[in-house]
Amino acid sequence: MNWPHLQVLNLDDNYFTGNLPISIGTLSSLRSLHLRNNRLAGIFPVSLKNCSSLISLDIGENDFFGSIPTWVGERFPRLLILNLRSNKFNGSLPVQLCHLTFLRILDVAHNNLSGTIPRCINNFTAMATINSSNQKNAIYYFVTRGNIVFEDASVVTKGLLVEYNSILNLVRSIDISKNNFSGEIPMQLTNLEGLQTLNLSHNFFVGKIPEKIGNMRSIESLDFSTNRLFGRVPPSMSSLSFLNHLNLSENDLSGQIPSSTQLQSFGASCFSGNDLCGAPLPDCTEKNTFAPEVPNGNGNEDEDADEVDWLLYASMALGFVVGFWCFIGPLLVNRRWRYKYGHFLDGFVDRFCYFVRKCY
Repeated sequence: MNWPHLQVLNLDDNYFTGNLPISIGTLSSLRSLHLRNNRLAGIFPVSLKNCSSLISLDIGENDFFGSIPTWVGERFPRLLILNLRSNKFNGSLPVQLCHLTFLRILDVAHNNLSGTIPRCINNFTAMATINSSNQKNAIYYFVTRGNIVFEDASVVTKGLLVEYNSILNLVRSIDISKNNFSGEIPMQLTNLEGLQTLNLSHNFFVGKIPEKIGNMRSIESLDFSTNRLFGRVPPSMSSLSFLNHLNLSENDLSGQIPSSTQLQSFGASCFSGNDLCGAPLPDCTEKNTFAPEVPNGNGNEDEDADEVDWLLYASMALGFVVGFWCFIGPLLVNRRWRYKYGHFLDGFVDRFCYFVRKCY
């Protein structure tokens, strides 16, 4: 509370424990707060509500719990980076987060969040705009005596943790992986044409991949793996010319993978755990080589199938009865035959054992 003009506070990678002090709310000039990778706990710090000048908020890799307050989207109108990764937050993503029109990086992965993706997600204007050539590369602050402090952020992209600083202002990323989100992927998400990294993996999303996903022209990394998505891979995905990391594995997708140099350049593991075919997976015609021929049909296919099933079961039962009694019946009736059959089995076992001993 004795530092009213403090703009940057970085306490990353330490062993701080307990709750944040209420007095942190007196830092009204604070623009960057980094508390990543500590052992801090408690609910989302209510005292931060007074730090309305925040541009970067990173409290990832701690033990904060409870829901994400709605006021996060109302009190931080200039927020560019929101990182709540690897905590114990639950509940849903507040619709009020859509007010953060300048947001460039949203990371809430590895929590216990649930519900659906807000359909107003296309209000993230900074993610919906493609970077321009005259845009500043870095995010920095002018502090006392003309000194400059550069903002930095750790972003998981393409499966790797990458540290950004000198080009941080050009990064656009959403990561909500490893939560309990459900429902369909909203079509509004495809309006984020400037987004570069999108990770929705390890959730419970259902429905189809949005047909207009090809509108996300800047996307470089796309991970929809381990969900419950079904239907085909949209043909428009083949137009994502910057895409160099893709994972659609472990869903219920089906049909042929769209033909394009871009999609065929990925390994088969990117599409595994589905019912897909076509390069890089086996060819669709090869997959259907042993598939039964589908009749043209005249509306009686179900009746024919029922009749075939009935005949199959009847023939199996009849075959079992006839085969069983043709062999067992005579043995039960004729004692002489039983003795001969038993004598034959004893001799066969003796000869087999002799053969084994001779070989070894």
